Amino acid sequence: MPLSLTQSLKAIWAPVLLLVLFAAGELLAPDLMRDMGMQAVAELRYVAQIGLWLSGAFLVVRLLDFFLWQRFVGRVLQRPVPRLLKDISALIIYVLAVAGIVDLVFEHSIVGIWAASGAIGIVLGLALRPIILDIFTGLAINFDGSYRIGDWIELIDRRMPPSRGKVIEINWRTTRVQTLDDRIMVIPNSRLGQMIMVNLSMPDDCCRFMFRLTLDHEVPSARALRVLSAGVQAACGPDGPLADPPPKVLVFGASELGVEYNISFSARLASITELEARNRVLQSVLRHLNQAGLSLAQQKRDLFLSRKSGRQRDHQSVADRIAFLQPLEIFRGIRQEALADLAAAMQVRVFPAGEALIQQDEEGRSMFVLAEGLCDVLRVDAEALVKVGTIEPGEIVGEMSLVSGEPRSATVIAATETVAYELSAEELAPLLAQHAELDEDISRLVAARRLQTAERLAELEPAEQAAEVRRLSRQILEMMRVFFRALAHRKRVVPGAGEPIGSTAKTATTGAAER
Repeated sequence: MPLSLTQSLKAIWAPVLLLVLFAAGELLAPDLMRDMGMQAVAELRYVAQIGLWLSGAFLVVRLLDFFLWQRFVGRVLQRPVPRLLKDISALIIYVLAVAGIVDLVFEHSIVGIWAASGAIGIVLGLALRPIILDIFTGLAINFDGSYRIGDWIELIDRRMPPSRGKVIEINWRTTRVQTLDDRIMVIPNSRLGQMIMVNLSMPDDCCRFMFRLTLDHEVPSARALRVLSAGVQAACGPDGPLADPPPKVLVFGASELGVEYNISFSARLASITELEARNRVLQSVLRHLNQAGLSLAQQKRDLFLSRKSGRQRDHQSVADRIAFLQPLEIFRGIRQEALADLAAAMQVRVFPAGEALIQQDEEGRSMFVLAEGLCDVLRVDAEALVKVGTIEPGEIVGEMSLVSGEPRSATVIAATETVAYELSAEELAPLLAQHAELDEDISRLVAARRLQTAERLAELEPAEQAAEVRRLSRQILEMMRVFFRALAHRKRVVPGAGEPIGSTAKTATTGAAER
């Protein structure tokens, strides 16, 4: 960006003013010598000449700082120039100015001074060896470019645990690093040069992090990888861990405690800290493990004085299905006996990654309850599939198609290998006949779930919300009864493949008609 006149004047007006004043004093000195005493004028002339040299050095330092360091080098580096470089260049300029004052103003040869300073420098060098080592190490770091201000680094040393932080300053002796817990770590440059340093911001600010979890040996590795992969992918998003490059879950090893799984993910440290990203991933993974009925490995030498609780959920077990379905909102309020029959009627389906559970606009006659894995919800927008959401364990999809036969409103694809419980209309029909009021319970729960996402519902009072739920529930109940009457009629007239007409279908028809 070109410099404006105002910016240039703000940068140099003070040193230019001082330089002009001292230059005027030096030019007016001969006239003052004729009007005033020689001794006083000579002293004023010394002051003017010294001020001229120092103000000139001040102007040069300011010009270098503004035009060279900020406008040129800063643009090349695309970040602030380390203060150490600017301080050393300023020191050199002021030393040259002092040398000029001694030689030209006081008319003393500086050769002898430099010779004497050599011996003094040797003594001072030995005494100030650590400080000098810090300074030159800092210079080497700046010229080498191994890290810069704003970079995230990890320091590894045998005498201390590894630590991570953001470089906030590089000065004469030390480098200041802001750690993950917002503390400032001051490290001598010479000590930093002896450590192993990992620059997490190079070649870009996309960093890879990892941690390990251990599950029991009895958990199949395929199932563990499915649940853990879904958990870490569910945590990815625009303001969190990155979906690209994708996270990975691998079997790391085995021990007497269990099987270790290595979970790795990427994040941009410019938008989220490592602790925040790790917290999101861990929370999501633990939530998926809990939904799957899995727990982290425990010590095997525990003394159990009571019956040992199960450590993983079995999808083929009806009791485990009931325990999984009961907390879900859509099944809350359904009587235990009816819920047990629903759980027994559901079919366990396993979908590989990339396979569709449902397709948009196809005829729907079932719903899915996600037990393990992660699914993407897609809709057609301008002849292209657009992702509009995700489905995690414990969530339901396709309930409106189940109770009304409506076409699917979206496509749901397994993002990871997925386990889901499928309940079809054919399996639900006999249950509606066996359990009175089950259709009303389901219609009311489906109506409440459907209205949860309606923006206008949030604007209503509680009493109005309840009335809206009852109104939609009656509509859905009527649609259910019409749909299941038609379904029973089709089964009576045209038997399904491999499914003869029996008393179950007849009972379902009669029960639905009676209600």
